[in-house]
This record gives sequence, C-alpha cells and structure tokens, in this order.
Amino acid sequence: MRMIWGILFVAAWLNEPALAQQGSAYDAGLRVAQRRGYANADCYARVFAKHAVVIERPGGGRGWHASSTPAYNAEQRSRCGIDRLEDLAARREAGRFAAPGAPRPRGGIHGLGMKVAAERGYSGSQATCFARVYATYASPQPAPSGKVTYAIAGASMHAYTQDLFQRCGISR
Repeated sequence: MRMIWGILFVAAWLNEPALAQQGSAYDAGLRVAQRRGYANADCYARVFAKHAVVIERPGGGRGWHASSTPAYNAEQRSRCGIDRLEDLAARREAGRFAAPGAPRPRGGIHGLGMKVAAERGYSGSQATCFARVYATYASPQPAPSGKVTYAIAGASMHAYTQDLFQRCGISR
C-alpha cells in the first residue's frame, strides 16, 4: 500500500508544473476569442484547448499557446468558421499602415472595428468581417478634443466600400 501511495505522490509532484499555470486551456482560448471579437468564441476556445500546450514565459510564469499549424487553422475554419490566417493578415496589415508612434486604441483597431460594427447594427460573422476590413483601412485622425481617433480617410473610402461588399456582403 505504501508503494502505491509513494507512486501517487511522485506522479502528483511531477505533474505540478502543468497545474501551476493560470486557468485552463479553454479559458485562455475564450479570452483570446473575446479579445479578437470572434463571433463563435466558445467553438474557438474548444479547438484552442485541443491544440494548446503549456509554455514557459520569460517572467517565469506559465501559459497556454496553440501554434498556428495547418491542422489547427483548418479545424478553426471548418468547425468554427474562423479564418485565422485572414485575421492575422488583416491585423498585420493594420499595424503596418498605422502612423509610427500613433496611440493604439484599447482592444486594438480590430476591437474598435467591432465597436463600430455594433453601432451600425452588425453582429456575428458580419461584424467580425466588418472589423477586419475596418482595421485594414482605418488610420489615426486628429480630433478637436486633442485625442486621436481612427477613421477611414477620404482617399481610401472607395476601396474600403468595395472591400466591405466583396468580403462581407455589406453595402454602405
């Protein structure tokens, strides 16, 4: 009997690092999906949890990470309708065209696009698509209050409306 208790104690001690990270893989995936504004956050979190592994962070903590593998991306697209590669490309593009040193809105430009989409009555996949296109074309604009706001510049408006219609089926 002592031998069994000893084995259980050693097994629990060896598993301790995996238990030390904050929350479950599902919770981490849910936070990522909500921060990015995905319409199907629960589905994203379930697929994330399936592919996630524990990683060591530079500060000494542990967290969850799901690598962008073809299998992971395909499962997100087929099960949840979330095209991660398109989303990553849109966020990269938005960051590339932002003015150097321009303040970033809380939640990112994609989050700001989700807010604008909600104000205009879009929800679900249409809102997510709207936010991706908005993030690509929005640029910092000075406001009378002295704060910086994000808006679509007049020169980009035609391309923006065409892209909204082609990608999302939204006509302004």
